[in-house]
Amino acid sequence: MKQEKLTTSLLGIGIPILAGMAVTQVQQITDQAFLGNAAPEYLSAVGNAGFTIWTTMSFLFALGTGTAILVAQKLGEEKPEEAESILGSTFVFSSFFSVLLFSIWFFGNRTIFHLMGLEEPILTYAALYAKIYTVGLLFSGINTAAMAVYNGSGFTRPLMLASILRAGINIFLDWVLIFGKFGFPAMGIAGAAIATLTAEIIGAAYTVMTAFSRKLPVYLSFTAIKQAKLGVYLRVIRIGIPASLEEFSWNIGNIVLIRFLNEIDPLAAGIYTIVASITIVPALFFMAMGSATMTLSGRRTGEGRPAEIRRTGQTAMLMCWGVSTIFFALFVVFPESFAGVFTRDPSVIAQTGAMLLVNSFALFPRSANIVFGGGIRGMGDTRWMLFTQIFGTIFVLIFARVLMFSLSLAILGLFLAVFLDETTRAVMNGRHFYSSVRRKSASRALSEGETAVSDRL
Repeated sequence: MKQEKLTTSLLGIGIPILAGMAVTQVQQITDQAFLGNAAPEYLSAVGNAGFTIWTTMSFLFALGTGTAILVAQKLGEEKPEEAESILGSTFVFSSFFSVLLFSIWFFGNRTIFHLMGLEEPILTYAALYAKIYTVGLLFSGINTAAMAVYNGSGFTRPLMLASILRAGINIFLDWVLIFGKFGFPAMGIAGAAIATLTAEIIGAAYTVMTAFSRKLPVYLSFTAIKQAKLGVYLRVIRIGIPASLEEFSWNIGNIVLIRFLNEIDPLAAGIYTIVASITIVPALFFMAMGSATMTLSGRRTGEGRPAEIRRTGQTAMLMCWGVSTIFFALFVVFPESFAGVFTRDPSVIAQTGAMLLVNSFALFPRSANIVFGGGIRGMGDTRWMLFTQIFGTIFVLIFARVLMFSLSLAILGLFLAVFLDETTRAVMNGRHFYSSVRRKSASRALSEGETAVSDRL
């Protein structure tokens, strides 16, 4: 594949994903702003409920990652019928997980939040939000299968359109239902939950309906759904479970890091959140390129073209490092200007600007981790990514504890620990990516040699 075509393919897959994620970020920020203006307790309740629910939902989305990888590989092998069988089986059997998760949250939300240590009135607000919002979990299984159609085939534009549709509906209904516009009563946090649920259902309906289009490279079919096989779905689980545990490990690490910050000063957690909010902008591009790398690596794995997997990773890496360089320069030159978007407190701006400057160095290894991770997953090796994430979680927690408390570096110690973690895992994942490609190249050369000998005989 020529360099120009490879770059175009990466951007063609990644840009719609990037746009969709950016729109979702705007949706979440607007949602938080509305709730914060209505009542500060609402913001705390949704923060606790949303994060915990998302942690459980990430299990299903990770299974969707397994589906997308297998679909991409089957398309590379030119076996679209098998890809459709994988999608049909995911559509059916992921729905069972959806019902299970819904039941847990709908009937056990108060117990879960009580165990988390929430107290009144936030406990009641969080439980009310969860009881309404988690009705959408019933549709998450089939939505996971539909998303795998786009991520596996590389035709990601519908994901962007679904995000725009979902965000537009959510923001409008938030304003109407939270504050009571157009004759509706002011419903507060219940209105926010209804708005989000409505937007999620409409967005999922669009995503699923479009996934049945025969104009797509691969699509959902009623035949494959009716012929769903548990054995096929078990292959999805074997790849998807490590991905879900990887996500869970990452979330656990962040929860503990925030706890460390709260031990120092509640303000430290706020500074950490501001820095994370600022650096999410380049990170969205990294994640989009990571998804594109996974899709193309899966396709090239199916085609038996390991050299193209290497080129895909290298090209995505150069693009991400170009973006990293731009944002590094901006964060170095204007750190306090970025911090001033989130607060007017001079002392907070000064501290946030300094921490943003330190965290800027982590952009390069972070982008490498995401791109190498996408390539490794595309080759079907999700276990390695689970291993490095568990290692990274333990690594960053130990170093953060030592640097923050034993060496009295406070919040600076946390950002140094994050940089060391990202750099260490970037080296580990980079070596594994290239060694995996070399093994596939050697295996292909051996296979071609055996075929040539057989033909001569």
